[in-house]
Amino acid sequence: MTIIKPAILGLWLIPSASLFAAPWTFEGAIDVSAADTDNHYFHHLDSSGRRNIAVSEQTIAIAWEDDRDGIPRIYLAYKQTNEAGFTHEQRVSGKGEAYEPSLIALSRGRFVIAWEELGQIHARMVSVDGRLSLGPITRIDSAPSAQVNLSVDEDRIVAVWSQRSGRYGRIQVKRLVPGDKGGLKPGNGCAVDSVPPSDEQLYPSAIISDSRIIVTWEDRRPKHTIIMAAVEQRKSACVFSEPLRISEKPAGRNLPYGSGHGVSRVALEGYGKRGAFAVWADKRDFRDGYDIWGAHFLPVENRFGSNEKVQDDFGGLAKQRHAAITGDKNGTLVVAWDDEREGGSDVVLSWHEDGEWSEDWIVSVASGEGLQSNPSILLDSQGNLHIAWIDRQSIGGATRLKYAFGRHQKTQ
Repeated sequence: MTIIKPAILGLWLIPSASLFAAPWTFEGAIDVSAADTDNHYFHHLDSSGRRNIAVSEQTIAIAWEDDRDGIPRIYLAYKQTNEAGFTHEQRVSGKGEAYEPSLIALSRGRFVIAWEELGQIHARMVSVDGRLSLGPITRIDSAPSAQVNLSVDEDRIVAVWSQRSGRYGRIQVKRLVPGDKGGLKPGNGCAVDSVPPSDEQLYPSAIISDSRIIVTWEDRRPKHTIIMAAVEQRKSACVFSEPLRISEKPAGRNLPYGSGHGVSRVALEGYGKRGAFAVWADKRDFRDGYDIWGAHFLPVENRFGSNEKVQDDFGGLAKQRHAAITGDKNGTLVVAWDDEREGGSDVVLSWHEDGEWSEDWIVSVASGEGLQSNPSILLDSQGNLHIAWIDRQSIGGATRLKYAFGRHQKTQ
């Protein structure tokens, strides 16, 4: 006799999120880098802030890490928008162990990619003009460092990362300037929090808004993980406001969280003229695992507002992880994550419109049989939605790196 747990039965009675309409029509999923069916290596899309996909002009690029030759290294694949598949693939890191690439696009088919290699932060320019051209590798920080995140506004580039400062990680920020011969020049930089850390500061994510930098990160100074943020005080000054907590403590009596409930892996994105939204996985409802929560930046008040739940109530009995976010100048804002409400792991979207989050929508090409996880998403200048994710048929099975293009209905 099969016993159905009440929570699982409840999920069966919930309407599928795929029944709701979305602004995008997705073409079929394609391989970015095919699986090694012998399970010798695995793909990873797990960068700080989850920026692994970028579009410049007519070129789509995706960066990831895998260990196909026995050592974790960083790879980049690209294709033109009119090409059927990713036929171009290139290793971009050096000879050492390398992890967690972050990728942003500049103008004229140029990209910047940053990563951790041998415990330090490196970056390089990549150009695509008929063929791939790799600029020289620049070491951004020679101290022990990890978890780099890149952001860009036009051709202004910012890198943030966690640098070992004594016992703890401390969030650093530095501007990068495109130089001659495809190189990068490190500009001015500083610690985001002027007070030396009393516990870990990890996994930062940043944007440039109105020429000022906004930084968010995981912080463990209350002896549990919270999300904090700081804002550059003046344009290009590298002097930041006092860090403030943006993940709120649940109201009411103390619940069995230990020191406090857990949060994980903030991602930050701008939208519209001066808007920004930070999103993270949040375990304030400790009975159901992580949910997706976030907060809007309030530019007039120079702070983040009240927390709001991004996912809908139908996802309340399932686990959600790996939140990614994208926005555009027209004010569109989209969040994606992997979600277990259908019994496996699917990529689910919600978008912000008319002041509210939409019903959750399961991406048809990144759902169903097998496990789909770790999405990275990007809106292009036409409002089309690009998604990359990890696909595997079973837990521990071979991975494939997948991509799908969602054409906005207004462009059809």
